[in-house]
Amino acid sequence: MGGNTRKQSTWWLALVQGLLLSLGVYLAAAALIALLLVRAVLPEAGTYPALWAGCALAALAGAALCGARSPWGRFPGAAASTGAFLAVIAAVGLSCWEEPTLLGRGGILLLCGAAGGLLAGGIGRHRPRRKGGVRSRQHRRREKTGP
Repeated sequence: MGGNTRKQSTWWLALVQGLLLSLGVYLAAAALIALLLVRAVLPEAGTYPALWAGCALAALAGAALCGARSPWGRFPGAAASTGAFLAVIAAVGLSCWEEPTLLGRGGILLLCGAAGGLLAGGIGRHRPRRKGGVRSRQHRRREKTGP
């Protein structure tokens, strides 16, 4: 009975789920980077590139989830989730540090996050539009069987 029907979620629920997944992955990546620094596995010079990669992966994961569940489609949902994630990252950066540099390492962090999120909007399965609806199918059925 409708095995291939898909339940449409509300837009804000998909956005919140994508945002929470992004923040969780980013926090886990930051914790892993800190552990690798303490264990002397990761050199200190590799801290920022690892954090940039973690931000890109976090944005990719959250945007992919939001894009798949969004009623708007894949790309607008992924862009909205990425924007929300980067707004939270920028707000935390502006409130916690005295002199945030958005043109320096902070800007690169935001660019990596934007690239990861927009990449999630571009990849994935494209759902083709259905041509015709229930009415056109009934009309075609009547034409085949006769009046």
